[in-house]
Amino acid sequence: MIDTQTIATVKSTIPLIISTGPKLTAHFYQRMFQHNPELKDIFNMSHQINGEQREALFNAICLSASNIDNVSALLPAIEKIAQKHASLNIKPEHYSIIGQHLLHTIDELFQPGKEIIDAWAKAFDVLADIFINREEQIYQTNEECIGGWRGLRHFKVAKKIPRSETITSFQFIPEDGNKVVDFRPGQYLTIYLQDNEKLTNQQIRQYSLTNAPNGKSYCIAVKREEKGSVSNYLHNEIKEGDIVKLAPPCGDFFLAINADTPVTLISAGVGLTPMISMLENLHQ
Repeated sequence: MIDTQTIATVKSTIPLIISTGPKLTAHFYQRMFQHNPELKDIFNMSHQINGEQREALFNAICLSASNIDNVSALLPAIEKIAQKHASLNIKPEHYSIIGQHLLHTIDELFQPGKEIIDAWAKAFDVLADIFINREEQIYQTNEECIGGWRGLRHFKVAKKIPRSETITSFQFIPEDGNKVVDFRPGQYLTIYLQDNEKLTNQQIRQYSLTNAPNGKSYCIAVKREEKGSVSNYLHNEIKEGDIVKLAPPCGDFFLAINADTPVTLISAGVGLTPMISMLENLHQ
């Protein structure tokens, strides 16, 4: 639990944090990647270029600070982030690195004094423990289910089928020939790609599963983005028979398959992909 003085101290800094905007997280990421360049193999560096990740982290920091005394209000955001972290195989030691650079960022930008830095350190440690515990639950569930695993597993590209000028579907089957863990329709699959000649750093991407759970294979559909290094790599370089590394399915967006109410599926463009999995599951 966080003591009342720590809560008050953290909340007192919220106006300053908000006034700084994503400049705070821009400084944080620049600092972190300078001191821990190995994390470029985990973070989507394309989102660093377009600013998406900086803005997302800034919003998360503001939300967390505003609700530091009401963690239950953070649970939906915590679940969403924890699922994403599990797909990235985030480990407890990563939180130590992130916490260190966040505190240094606050100190370097604002020089707020030891009391405020200590309060933010306490608040971060509490939230980090919540994430670490929830992510470990996800790892254990994925590992203990039939066909499950922890970390990465090798899969063969069984089918690669062009669906349009910009969309190609891929079917993956496990290289070891064993079963694969079921998933909730709407969840995503995470692919890890490493090619020192054609990709900068390890690249990790999440794609919605497009098939119903069958215990044998996973299917995704990838839209080629004009400047998307990974989508173009998948379209141009990955062939049937190639071996790729996949993390277990994750995600907090899924169909409540036991609901008794009617279901209406609404999507646009490539957002159709998770709906295909939901529709197939409903059809069964």
